This record gives sequence, structure tokens and C-alpha cells, in this order.
Amino acid sequence: MNPWERPGIDALVKESLHGNVVFIAPTGYGKSKSVPKLLEEASRQGVATRVMHILPLRALVEQQYRFLKELLGEAAGYLAGLRLEEKGYSGFMLRRAVVSTLDSFALNIARLPVVELAGVLEGVLEGHYELPRAAIASSLVVLDETHLYAEPWASEGPLSRWFLSVVLQVLAGANIPVVVETATMSERLVNDIARVMGAKIVVVCRECCRPDWRCVIDRGYEEKHNIAWRTSIAPNRDEAVKRAVEYALEGRRVLVVANTVTSALSIYESIIERLGRKNVVLVHGRLSHRDREEAIERISSAKLIVATQVVEAGVDVDAEILVTEAAAPSSLAQRAGRLCRSNRTLERCRTEPPEIILYMPEKTYPYPKNVVASTLGTICGIVKKGGIEWRLLDTHRLNGKTLTSFRVLVEKYESESLVMLKSHEAAAYREILRHTIKGVFEGSKLSKVLFSKYCSLVRNATLVELAVPLEDNGREDYDTLEISLDLLTWLERNGRRVLDCDRNKCKAVLVGYSDELVKVPVELPRSRVAKALSDCRSYTELYPVLLREASQQAGVRGFQLLFVTAPGAYVKGLGLMGV
Repeated sequence: MNPWERPGIDALVKESLHGNVVFIAPTGYGKSKSVPKLLEEASRQGVATRVMHILPLRALVEQQYRFLKELLGEAAGYLAGLRLEEKGYSGFMLRRAVVSTLDSFALNIARLPVVELAGVLEGVLEGHYELPRAAIASSLVVLDETHLYAEPWASEGPLSRWFLSVVLQVLAGANIPVVVETATMSERLVNDIARVMGAKIVVVCRECCRPDWRCVIDRGYEEKHNIAWRTSIAPNRDEAVKRAVEYALEGRRVLVVANTVTSALSIYESIIERLGRKNVVLVHGRLSHRDREEAIERISSAKLIVATQVVEAGVDVDAEILVTEAAAPSSLAQRAGRLCRSNRTLERCRTEPPEIILYMPEKTYPYPKNVVASTLGTICGIVKKGGIEWRLLDTHRLNGKTLTSFRVLVEKYESESLVMLKSHEAAAYREILRHTIKGVFEGSKLSKVLFSKYCSLVRNATLVELAVPLEDNGREDYDTLEISLDLLTWLERNGRRVLDCDRNKCKAVLVGYSDELVKVPVELPRSRVAKALSDCRSYTELYPVLLREASQQAGVRGFQLLFVTAPGAYVKGLGLMGV
């Protein structure tokens, strides 16, 4: 069955023709694949002429763009920081179906057009911001994987939730149809979002329904995914990894997930000693674009996959066994959601039940230790009484045991409101953003104020784009990589050099236009680069200046600047290490 033929998707599409919708369905239900059907019906009924599919991760944008391109051809486009292919790039969001990161969507709707951002921030131009805003106004906006926009354990004000609280209200007030999709958000957050945008809540379950929700029972999906999940706790990492290797040697597909890149690398090194490098795949956020693509291609033939949180939504994995460091409930549910996905694996999971093996890591970063420890303790108690249902949203009985839905854990430890910190700062951010988006004759002045303070409108981290040198057919070429500014500065300050700089100059690559798209090596003053990378505000202020200087040096119109990694700082297949 195609995902858009499921009862839940059918209900979602029908409700979207009459108003805004919050759609809750299990992991692997096909929420993202509903977009073509949503577009088709919205166009046919005159609700919208295009669709904007908004996702939190660039890896997800890449996957969804390729899916839509197969169906819609050149009518599909994407908008993300790094360009996957020039023909599909839709900077002003004018294609019929556009997949965008939340960051890019936020900038465009707030009058900071992505393709002209450097010039706007430098004050050289105001930007053609009404082009993407007009495209958004004629669209059905789908906000997907919403649980990833901001975690409730964030220690500082989560900008993405502040942004959502404003933009959902503004879109609803302008009668722009909106669909919010999720699998693991808490009931409190779901209700907050529905209230802000006046939405109907549609959920695929039997028992989890509330009086004002619309519940859809999908018997076919329930029967197919009625799995006798097994959950166990390993005493330590060594024991957990040992069991992972044993399962792999037995022919089971195994996924091992760590909370940090450092932990994932350590686990990977210990496992390849036993299984061999060709049987193990490593996937994490510090891999270059090309290495990540090669790793993903190898996943289908690997015996064991070692990954970080990137696997929770940005990587297509189909495993039978999960070994994972303990984490927050929604993260654990998303990791378990990578099991038993294809028909072949699902059939085996029904005869040989999958197992989720958890263990307490030495360090719980990025999750608070008390949340991780309490979650693990609650899981232990539930397992003693029966087990955990890691996919379906209902608690139910199977083979004489009670399988408690993972949602019990989410409600207990992640039940936070849409605007978690009701501070003066949150109120100021929301008011400025609301005024900027709603105003008819406003320019970008106020949104530039927000951007200069936070270096983003939706995230508490600034991403820096790097160029990884590689030899390709004897000519110099570069792969690309994104890391947070905080990580880059941390590595440099701890003696692990990342950038290719001498005493006076730093190497960079300018991406721009001559007669065609070109990558031109340039050199920039080290003192200026160091200042730009010292903190997010300096980066926001100086990046446009560096981009202009690089464009003048190269003699081309540049739109993107990538800093070159030092020799040895990037290890192929392992990722960015520093030297």
C-alpha cells in the first residue's frame, strides 16, 4: 500500500481542505510521503496552488526533494544552505513543491531572503523578500518532524518554539493553510500548537484519543506492525556492544546509536576489530557530504550500523536490533522507529521479535543526566511488568503481556508548553517577529535586529560551512561539511586545528557565478577570519564582508564562502577530527 492510501493520510488530506491540522501518526507511517497527495487535493479544491514542506534538517530536505523530484520533475525544488544541484535550487521558493529547512523558511518569511542574505545584512540591498513571501501566501505549508524543532530540555530559550508560536498564529490569521506533522510530541505541546493556529488534531490510534481530537483506526497498519517488542537494559557499554556483535554474527541487522560523535567513534573502532571494516558503517554529523552519501549507500549491505542522533530522522535505516545509549524518551522512540520498516524486515520482526538494548552512558550530553537516568529507571519498571510498545501510539496486550506505549515516557519527561520560558526576552522576540511578518510595508530592519542578536531566527547554534580538499581525477576539488561554530571554536581552542591557516592567511573557497557555477580558491586575512569565528555575532557581521572581499579577489559574484580544512583535520570515512 502506498503511504497516501492509508486511512490516516486520507483523513489528514480531507481535514486539510477545511482548516489547519495537527497530524500525529507512528514513526514510519508515511507522513512525509503525504505531501504529493496534499498538494494534489489542495490544488484541485482551490485551497492552495503550491506546497511548502518544511523540515528541521538538511539531510531530510535532500531526501524529500529527491522523492518529490521523481514524482513532479522540475516542478519540485529545494532550499537549504548547501546546494545539492543547481537546477533544483529554489531560492525564492517559487516552484510548485518546495522542500526547505526551517532556517531558510524563517529567513524568507521574515524579510531576510536567503539568496540575498549577505547583501541584506551588510546593508547593500533590501532584498526581494516579497517574492518568497508571496509564494508562501499561496501555499499549503507542511511543518514536518516538528518534535525536532526544539527539545524541552534545552537550557536556554528555544528559538524554534518561539518562532513557531508566532508564525503559526500569523499564517492562520492570514488564512494560509498549515499542517503540522509529528510522531513523538507531548500532548501538551500538541494542544498548544493546535490552539495557536486553530487546528483540528488528527491522530492514528485507538485508545489515545481525546474528546476534541479526531481518531483514525488503521487496522491494516496495526496488524502489520503488531510486534512483540523486547526491551532490555545492559549493565554497561561493553556488554551492550558485545550483544550487538553477537546479533550481527547471527545475521540480524543491528543499529548502534550513541549520543555523541566521540562515543560513536569509540564504539565503531571496537566493533570493526571483531566484524571487519567492510561489514560496519559509521554515520554521524561530522562526515562530509560525499562520505555521508557513501555511508548511506553502504547501509543496505552492512551487518551493523554505528550512528549518532542523525539516524533519528535524517538517515533511512531498516534494522532489527537497536543498541543505544540511554537518552530522552522522544529520541529513544525515534531510534526504535528505525527498526522493522521494510516489508522484508517487518516480516522477520514478527517471527523473530526485535530487541532494544539500552545502557547508561558515562556522559549523558546533550541530555540532562536526571532526565536520562529517570527515563531509564522508568523503562526498567515498565519492562518488569510487561514491555514497551515503541511504534504504535496505544498501550495494548500481546501474547499475554502489556506493552506500554512510548508516549507514556514522553508525557512524563517531555511535557512542556510551546513557549517554555515566558520571559521578557521571549516576549520581545515574539513581538518583533510578529510585527515584521505581519506588517505590509515593513522592511527587514527589525528582523535584522533579531538576527544580529541570535545569529538565527530558529536555532541556538550557528552553522559554519567547510570545504574538505580532495583529489578528483587529478584536479583540485572540494567536498562540503557543516559544523556548529561552537564546536569549531572548541576544537581550535583545545589545540585541535581545523582550518588551513598560516600566520597571515586562511584558505577558503568561494562558490559563485561566472558563466556557470564555479568554486574558486581564495585567501583571506587570518586576523579577520579569527575575529569572524570568535562568536556568532562577529560571524554574522563579518561573513558578508569576507564574502565581498573574496568575490573581489576571485572576480566572480559569490554567494557562499567555505573555509578550507587543514591537512589531516578530516579523515575520510571517520569525519572531522582536528589535528
